[in-house]
Amino acid sequence: MSETCRYRAVLAYVGTHFSGWQTQKNAPRTVQSVVEESLQLLTGEPVRAVAAGRTDAGVHADGQVVHFDLSKRIDPIRIRDGANARLPWDVKLLSVEPAAPGFHARRDATWKEYLYRWSRAPVLHPRQALFVAPISPRADTRRMRAAAGALPGKRDFSVFGVRLGADESGVRVLQSVAIEERDDEIRALFRGEAFLRGMVRAICGVLSDIARGRVSMDRIEKLLETGDRALLTAKAAAKGLTLVRVHYGGDAVTRGGGDTGRD
Repeated sequence: MSETCRYRAVLAYVGTHFSGWQTQKNAPRTVQSVVEESLQLLTGEPVRAVAAGRTDAGVHADGQVVHFDLSKRIDPIRIRDGANARLPWDVKLLSVEPAAPGFHARRDATWKEYLYRWSRAPVLHPRQALFVAPISPRADTRRMRAAAGALPGKRDFSVFGVRLGADESGVRVLQSVAIEERDDEIRALFRGEAFLRGMVRAICGVLSDIARGRVSMDRIEKLLETGDRALLTAKAAAKGLTLVRVHYGGDAVTRGGGDTGRD
């Protein structure tokens, strides 16, 4: 019996018309389902793609990483181009390369970066409308930046995630949160070892309300201290969130999240 060949691919997608990454019985159009279908059409065999992160409905990706196995070795460029010819416009493989047999896109990741984008513009340009969430022109980034200072570190972020199972830990390591302004935009870049489902959007919902003066500056600290979900505000809209990149040991380290390639 021949040994399978493992591949590592980087892909980008516009999440607007997808029901998230993961294949679901009641949501036929997911990123995973269309990627696996394209690879099956190309290779003539069932293919399972495992992602570094399971993005939710409406969330985008510029640097999602997946691994998959094939029963025989195929030139990576042929895989990339052949799959892309069969993929819809809103998801494409950016690169494909051979991977070590034991490589795992999720378990081997050392950190991930998510970028959230708001705009103070009175009118969102149509090119930005799918990727940027509106925010009041009076939103104060100084308040947002000060509040975000309570987030980095090894903490129990359960209050910001979708409710966990009885034996599931909410402890995660958030390495940094950087808040910056670019013209009308406010951007929040999160780097962490792993994230709970819904965690970044929940945090961004609170940060945006802090910036607008709707809740007190210490709301993030209180949420982390008490775990009281009654203190949460509405989650930030999914369209403002992008999985920017996933880093692995041995990858070059560069400053990430500066540009998402959508401007």
